[in-house]
Amino acid sequence: MDAVLDDRQRWAVPLSLAVSFVANDGEEIVTLVPTLHKTLDGLPSWVRVPSWSRRVDQRHVNVGIAMMGGLCAAAVADGVRTRGRGRLYQDFQWVFGLHGIGHLAMAALTRGYTTGSATSLPVVLPQLAYAIRALRACGVPSTVRPLRAVCVVGGWLAASHATGALVSHVLRTRNHD
Repeated sequence: MDAVLDDRQRWAVPLSLAVSFVANDGEEIVTLVPTLHKTLDGLPSWVRVPSWSRRVDQRHVNVGIAMMGGLCAAAVADGVRTRGRGRLYQDFQWVFGLHGIGHLAMAALTRGYTTGSATSLPVVLPQLAYAIRALRACGVPSTVRPLRAVCVVGGWLAASHATGALVSHVLRTRNHD
């Protein structure tokens, strides 16, 4: 039989991803909109910022995070079901964990707080390390394929942003009529 997470870890390791997601995206849902313009203005001049990014509002953020939460829930369920071997689970775990480095890089670039950076170092990155150690200790083979992982999670992120922008636009338009 192929190596899998044991009974306790079958639940603990994938659920730790859910906890990490709730902590990090909970921070983002509360802080993204209030800090967005300061963050964008704090970027070095050589960083190109798309014009749509200044129009992100709370509706956009709420929808986007809810959609990413759906993907996270599917990944966690895949992790539990496959005892850590699932491609969706491992791909999402890897991308979500490493995205914490992006939050920290953004904070370094702007030389200040940016949304998501407060939970990246104490929660997101340690959770990734915990998951990797637990999977290795149980002999679970890595199914992560970086290109696939970035395409799947990044594609869902793009769809989440597009949906958030659309919902925000529709509701803004209705409120003006």
